[in-house]
Amino acid sequence: MGKQGMIYTRKIIAQVLGVSEMRVKQLTDDGVIEEFSPRHYKLLPAVQGYIGYLQSLTSDDDQSSDYNQEKARLTRIKREDAELDLQVKRNELHHAHIVEFIVTNYILAFKAKMETLPFKILPQLMAIPDGNDKSESILEVLKKSTADALKELAAYNPEDFSEGKYNAGLDEPVESEGE
Repeated sequence: MGKQGMIYTRKIIAQVLGVSEMRVKQLTDDGVIEEFSPRHYKLLPAVQGYIGYLQSLTSDDDQSSDYNQEKARLTRIKREDAELDLQVKRNELHHAHIVEFIVTNYILAFKAKMETLPFKILPQLMAIPDGNDKSESILEVLKKSTADALKELAAYNPEDFSEGKYNAGLDEPVESEGE
């Protein structure tokens, strides 16, 4: 007769599985191991039942672990989102569309100023009398005009990037990204 057909006592099954006799009885009561007759078991079905039971425990642990990892990930994402919202409220962080809008306006204003600069300084340049220091005078006028234009470009104000100021610069109201 093969090992599958051989019948063993609860004590031998406990030794084979590496558990106590009481644990074998619990596994029998739980339906994990099938009893052939009172306190007697077929070896192969008992081992297979116990292996299946252990595998089910492992997969339950994996699912629990996956759940815990996902829950931790969700908690971390919510915390990061709250931190970003706080930075926006403190005007330390700005939405990309607002930065793009404001920077574009800065650049367009600077471009317009630079395009009109020659016409603005031409009368001043024409008024400079001829002489040895004419080139120095022209250079001074150019430096001052260029510095004024650059100063305006360099005048960063965090309030320019606030949501309210951004929406005030648009013709139509814009909904926030999170709404």
